[in-house]
Amino acid sequence: MSESSIGIDETYYPPFPWCLANIYDLPKTKNVIAKGYTDTGSDVTIATMDIDERLELHRQPVTLAEIMGIGGKPEVRALYAAVFIVKGIEVVTAVDIRDDVEEVLIGRDILHHLSLSIDWKKGTIDLKDPMIRGQRNTKVKLKGK
Repeated sequence: MSESSIGIDETYYPPFPWCLANIYDLPKTKNVIAKGYTDTGSDVTIATMDIDERLELHRQPVTLAEIMGIGGKPEVRALYAAVFIVKGIEVVTAVDIRDDVEEVLIGRDILHHLSLSIDWKKGTIDLKDPMIRGQRNTKVKLKGK
């Protein structure tokens, strides 16, 4: 994945930061590269039904969790094993598979392994491995900034 592996989607308002993620099932036999939107308000990562169909994540349930969106009612949902590789960091996690979401949403379960900087005034996003010193800057800018 290259510098174009991160960006800011301006079709959303406010604009939505994203990064490419290499997503695997848990024996790592199948994978998909997908755009994942960084959701700093989500405890868990959300996978789409399309990702589940391609990787068969539903075959690896790992836990039940009480999930609640803003203004929603809590519901107990099964979470499923998945491996995400973002900016070279590999994270084994438990994802929520949703039929009411069209994008992969990368939650804090993955983001806390990375260094994420968003400067809305400058219109930049930077995402990197915090353990690699001197890592090449991967900042991208909003159009018009």
